[in-house]
Amino acid sequence: MSSPIHRDRHQELLNSLSHYEAAHGPLPGIADPVWRETLVAQIISSLRRIEFIRSLHNKKIDGRRLDPASPLFDPLQGSLLLSRKGEADEAIWLAFVGTHFGKHLIDGWKLPALVFGSFGNGPVWTAARYGADPKQFEDMLDAKGACLIDPRQSGRFSNHRQYQSKKPVVIARVFRSFYDWQFENGGFDARVRQIHQKLGQQPTQTFDALYRSMKDVYGFGRLGIFDFLTMIGKLGLAPIEPGSVYLPGATGPLSGAKLLFHGDRKFRAGAKTLGNRVDGLDSYLRVGKQVLEDSLCNWQKSPDRYVYFKG
Repeated sequence: MSSPIHRDRHQELLNSLSHYEAAHGPLPGIADPVWRETLVAQIISSLRRIEFIRSLHNKKIDGRRLDPASPLFDPLQGSLLLSRKGEADEAIWLAFVGTHFGKHLIDGWKLPALVFGSFGNGPVWTAARYGADPKQFEDMLDAKGACLIDPRQSGRFSNHRQYQSKKPVVIARVFRSFYDWQFENGGFDARVRQIHQKLGQQPTQTFDALYRSMKDVYGFGRLGIFDFLTMIGKLGLAPIEPGSVYLPGATGPLSGAKLLFHGDRKFRAGAKTLGNRVDGLDSYLRVGKQVLEDSLCNWQKSPDRYVYFKG
């Protein structure tokens, strides 16, 4: 089930699950060896996805990753390139664009490329350009409303963002609220410095403070905020990492936790209590909270058979 390159980690994870059960009691959701193997496979799959993003730090990035008119456009790689150039706020902004729309399994980065690049007929909406005239951005969206409605023309959101609206007024509100959040304290780096001055430089505390500060960013909710902050952490745009799986407000990961600890996706248990148990499990697995959040979500969809999820 796991590729040979991860064979040692596969056994290590199985052993860690057994050690957890020896100390805390059995995990009903993985009493079946097949379900246990499937969970481990999903953990390894999640580790690979994170390793891929982090591997970009050691690679040369083509400048066309920043060009929404190019088939090579990639807002995440572009964000990393901007960071290397010292354009911190532009890097955060482009990571936001990439996270909000996401990469669709079939359409790729089509939707963010079109919006970011004015559908090929106007300015590229960098943070500086947007901040100078958000009304022009909104007028562009209105003019392209019919195109946005048609997924064949405009592309689609990623799986995590599939319930977001492509109505111009909604996209406009998302962009305005994120821009206001990013720049209300003088830019993203200034916000992080303020958090460090108040709480210290512990990565998990900084993540939590940022997580809570984003509650007014429209359309981002629990999943959007978690995905955005974990992404900028993986890209190295901020020294942060989640210290929790943040289950309150979650759907798939919460169902996965219920299945794992109680053998029933619909078991009545509080999200905060279950979150603490998942966080405690990571002290044995040591894979990180994002990996557990992601793998539990994917595992509960198909616990008896490994399915690769992306897009």
